[in-house]
Amino acid sequence: FAPYLSLYKIYVHKKRNIMRVTNRNASTSNAPVCIRSRSLISACFTPCIDFDITPEMEEENVVKFKEVHDDPADENEVVLVGEERHFEEAIEVEGCKQILAALTEEEKGHLSDAHMTLRYFRAEKGNIPHAISKIKASLAWRRDFEVEKIKNCFTPSGDITMRKIIAQENETGKIYARGYDRDGRAILYLHPGLENSNNEMNNMRHLVYSLERAIATTAKKSGKEKFNIVISYKGFKLKNAPAISVVRHTVDILQNHYPERMYRAYVCDPPLVFRTFWSIVKPFIDPVTRDKLQFCHGKAGRHVLMERFDLETTERCACGTRELRAFNSTEYLNAPLWKTFDE
Repeated sequence: FAPYLSLYKIYVHKKRNIMRVTNRNASTSNAPVCIRSRSLISACFTPCIDFDITPEMEEENVVKFKEVHDDPADENEVVLVGEERHFEEAIEVEGCKQILAALTEEEKGHLSDAHMTLRYFRAEKGNIPHAISKIKASLAWRRDFEVEKIKNCFTPSGDITMRKIIAQENETGKIYARGYDRDGRAILYLHPGLENSNNEMNNMRHLVYSLERAIATTAKKSGKEKFNIVISYKGFKLKNAPAISVVRHTVDILQNHYPERMYRAYVCDPPLVFRTFWSIVKPFIDPVTRDKLQFCHGKAGRHVLMERFDLETTERCACGTRELRAFNSTEYLNAPLWKTFDE
C-alpha cells in the first residue's frame, strides 16, 4: 500500500460503540490488543480516532506485526494485509471515503474491521450506491443477529445461553476450522453428513460463529481476509439435506453479509446423490460464488488440492496424506477464537 496512507490504532468495545481518542498499549494478556492497519480504508478515517475494544475481541481480523515501525512492536501488535486489489488504489480509496461518509456515527461504530467498506466496494464492482445500501443492511443485520454475542460467547464474560447453543450445534464436528492453505488462509471443514440439528436459527448462529472463526484465524495467521471451505460428503444421504429455507438462509448470509470472504470452496468426492441436492441449491447461488466452487474427483481433484494445500496437514477428505487427530469439539470451542483446531 502507498506510503502516504496513515497508520491508525483501532479498538472496538462490545459495550460502547462511540469513537474516542485512546493511546493505550497492550501490556498484558488482558489488555486491549493494538490493531494497526495500513489498509486503504485507513485513509478514510480521521487521524488519531480510535475505537474502544475489549480484550476478548482482540482476535477480529488480526495478524502479528510483520513490518518495522517507529514504535517497538510486541506480540500483540498486528496488521491487516488485505487481499488483491480490484481497482486502482486511488479509485478504491475514493470509493471507501464515499461509503464511509454515508454511514452514521453509530454505523461506523459497528464496522467489523478496517477493511469492511473496501470489501463491499469490491463486491459491488465499484457501484457506490449499491455498496452503501448493502453495507448498511449488513451492519443492521450484525446488530440484530447479535454477531458479537455469538463470536464472543466462549470468552469468560460470554453469553451462557449462546455458548450452550453453539456447543450443541458443534458437538458432532459438522463445521470447524483446521489448518491453512499455502497462503495462510484458514480451511473451514463442512461435514453435511454429521448434521445434528433441525433448528434453523441455531444452525445459522453456528454458521456465523464458524465464519467469524475462519476470519479471525486467517487474519491472525497471515493478515488476509478470505478463507477456504472444504466440503466432505462422507456419510451424506438425502435425509441429511437441509430444508430449502436453510439453504436460502445460508446463501443469504454468505453472499450478502460476508462478501469478499470466501476464497475457494472445494467439494470433495461428492456422491451421486449430491447431484440431486446440487440441482436444488444451484439456483440460489450467484455466478461469482459459483465460480469459486471446485468439484474435486480422483487424480485431477487431488492435483487441485495439492496446489492449494500442504496435503500433510489436510484431512483425508481433502486428499490428506496423514491421519490427523480426531476433532474434539470441547477443546476447539474453548481455544481462542483466532486458533484453528489442533493448532
